Amino acid sequence: MSVVAPQLLLASGVQGGHAPAAGYETLVIGAVIAVMAALTALFAMYLRRRARRPKPVSDQWQALAVMGELCPDGWQAEITLYGWGAPIPDDAPAARVPPVELEWKQFDEEPGRVAVARRLWAPTIAEALETMVADRQTDLTLEQIERAAAEHGEVWRSDSSEG
Repeated sequence: MSVVAPQLLLASGVQGGHAPAAGYETLVIGAVIAVMAALTALFAMYLRRRARRPKPVSDQWQALAVMGELCPDGWQAEITLYGWGAPIPDDAPAARVPPVELEWKQFDEEPGRVAVARRLWAPTIAEALETMVADRQTDLTLEQIERAAAEHGEVWRSDSSEG
């Protein structure tokens, strides 16, 4: 037993409460705990906000999947890349780099009938795909609002001449 007792005492050090810590050590330990708690809270807030942001669509496969969900009756897109010095359509926005043109169509329940057709411009293919998906999500939200208003009997008039 005499051999084991010094080893345990050596391993436990001064944790038995026989040697009180100095006052400044207590303050340092308290400050370290407070800083670690604040950093943990900030990190948790960052993770929560990051999880709420919609993830951008950055490649054609992800855009294909998302647009397939948003356009159940079908859709079609065409991407045109313009090189340096290439003739660009008049309606293209001014840009420092050659633009990317994306034309997309959403089809209706009737085969071959186009319900929505859009053309947009972006500096990169990824931004063009992201904008296309965002446009369709906006359209879907507006369609849901219109359906809800129609169900409640509300009429929206775009003609303000009646009064």
